[in-house]
Amino acid sequence: MSRFIIAISLFLASFYLRAQSDTTKTTQTLDTIEINGFGNPKPIFKIAKTIRVIKLKDAELQQIESLDELLQTIATVDVRTRGNKGVQADISIRGGNFEQVLVLLNGIKINNPQTGHHHLDLPVDFSMLDRIEIIEGAGGQIFGANAYSGVINLITKNPQKKQARTTVKAGQYGYLKTDLSLAHSFQKLSVYNGFSFQKSNGYLTNDSINNTDFYGLKYFINLHYNHSKYSLDLQTGYHQKDFGAHSFYTAKYPWQYEKTKGYFISLSSKFGKKINWKPFVSYRVHFDEFQLFRESIFKYNQGYFVHNQDTAQFAPGIYYRGHNYHKITTLAAGIKVQFQSKAGQTSGHLHWNNDAILSNKLGKQLNTPVTIDNRQIYDKYDERNYWEVGINHSKKWQKLQLGAGINLLYSKLYNTRLSGGLYMSFFTSNFTHYINVSSASRLPGFTDLYYQGPQNIGNPDLQPESAQTYELGTKWHQTNISAHAGIFYRNAQHTIDWIKYQPDDKWQTQNLTQLNTFGIEADCYIFFEKKFIQKIKFSYAYLHMNKNTDQNIISKYALDYLKHKLNIELHHRFLFNSSIHWTAIYKNRNGQYLNYIDNQYRLFDYQPYFLTHVKINKSFDKTRFAIGIENIFNIAYNDLSYVKMPGRWLIFELRYKIH
Repeated sequence: MSRFIIAISLFLASFYLRAQSDTTKTTQTLDTIEINGFGNPKPIFKIAKTIRVIKLKDAELQQIESLDELLQTIATVDVRTRGNKGVQADISIRGGNFEQVLVLLNGIKINNPQTGHHHLDLPVDFSMLDRIEIIEGAGGQIFGANAYSGVINLITKNPQKKQARTTVKAGQYGYLKTDLSLAHSFQKLSVYNGFSFQKSNGYLTNDSINNTDFYGLKYFINLHYNHSKYSLDLQTGYHQKDFGAHSFYTAKYPWQYEKTKGYFISLSSKFGKKINWKPFVSYRVHFDEFQLFRESIFKYNQGYFVHNQDTAQFAPGIYYRGHNYHKITTLAAGIKVQFQSKAGQTSGHLHWNNDAILSNKLGKQLNTPVTIDNRQIYDKYDERNYWEVGINHSKKWQKLQLGAGINLLYSKLYNTRLSGGLYMSFFTSNFTHYINVSSASRLPGFTDLYYQGPQNIGNPDLQPESAQTYELGTKWHQTNISAHAGIFYRNAQHTIDWIKYQPDDKWQTQNLTQLNTFGIEADCYIFFEKKFIQKIKFSYAYLHMNKNTDQNIISKYALDYLKHKLNIELHHRFLFNSSIHWTAIYKNRNGQYLNYIDNQYRLFDYQPYFLTHVKINKSFDKTRFAIGIENIFNIAYNDLSYVKMPGRWLIFELRYKIH
């Protein structure tokens, strides 16, 4: 409690200083931001949905290290991290689970059909982004399958904007990160290149097992060709990441380790004046190697994994036969069309998707296994195809706008799935009042369907889950200030979750009968010009969820939601023309988790916690120096069951902008 009081006192002190100096009217105007996920670009203020757009240049003032760290600052987004610095994180929106968020890269779907644990295993680093668009609530009529509880669209830097910069960050626990970006043009052709590398020795330095080390690299290229009649965009990237997965998936085996890598390429075009056409094709490959017993500790010797004794000492009666290997390929193609008429604005889309997996753990048995080497043999395979077609239309009458949309998904496996939405908004110069009803569905991942392990049982008979969301809200903005408040209700059917009935049972996937979620959210942003305090942000979200079933179950994901989340940010001036950014986050999570103690699983309640971070920035012409202290008060906490999170972490940053 004393730490909480200290943190609040620091905030109040800053407010007091601002009150002494802020005596004149400010004239700064809020940025006009357009979002590209709703037909033709529209100002965010006028869209009849809860939308958040975060520019990287604003996030950099906070010295944010990764996408998951940025998303932590949004009250309606639940980031359940395993480790830190983007090593691995599960992202959910409005109480949905980590499988129910659709991730886009420049508008191209990039979700991983194996598992949502890899949705943020991306070929772009946080430093390569220009902005992040977050669309809350079901969006099946616009984005199609898997836009169940929300959408995150990552927009990379514009290759047409000439730039060159490099950044180096270093800190505790052997942390090092460097990134380099360059954008330049040759007549009609523009090129953006981005590279990043990061590593750490692990943060559990005082524990007997410090299996939290990691390293990763990413390389991304975006080629843009601009012709008078059309434009072409080619984006491609590579990513690789190895990390100690300390108790990530089960507390019983703390020496877990994981390696992932992948390739991504897409080609898209835009042409037409009265009718705007946007065809695209994309291809992605993702490799995942999971080691239940880390091979650098348990040495492989003639078919055995040995550390003092073989692995049976940790799992009596079970001998560890080798790692899990998975190869995921996703091929997609489609076209979007938009046009304006006297009847309003109309957009449509046609989308085809093929997901395939080769694995020694997930899928159906192959007649002829695929041998990579004497230890890596793919003997299981599965794939699925589906088509989607949709249309959306909106019409504006003075201050009133109405819209509707529908999306049809067809798959031989799951037959026909229909999603749709209706919305209405009424706006004045300062207010937008809106109401919308929308629905969406989510296809089960290959892990949901097939995974069999010491503690897990998949279910190949799973059906897609679906939900309807009802939302009502108000947006208000004027010079230097914007605010939003809203409520929503989600009615979900056939919710997919890993459950068990007793602590010692195995986890198994099932379609729950019904899951109802009620939420309240509010936020307020205030900007100041040439004042001591430059920016204040406040956001709060409340959730209540209940399942319509008489079964007494232990839920691994669906019922472990953030009941309360509060976020406060404050940015103000400091000595020698520097600035300080404070971030305070309060989380109170519903549900319980299992930990493995004294050779048995025990249930524990999640404990609420309050984290405080501070970042100090100083710029010198083209150079910027920053110091960040995360978790100032060294709070012990966990976001996801038993996984220990870092304590206080000190990081230094040096950035040089060449152009």
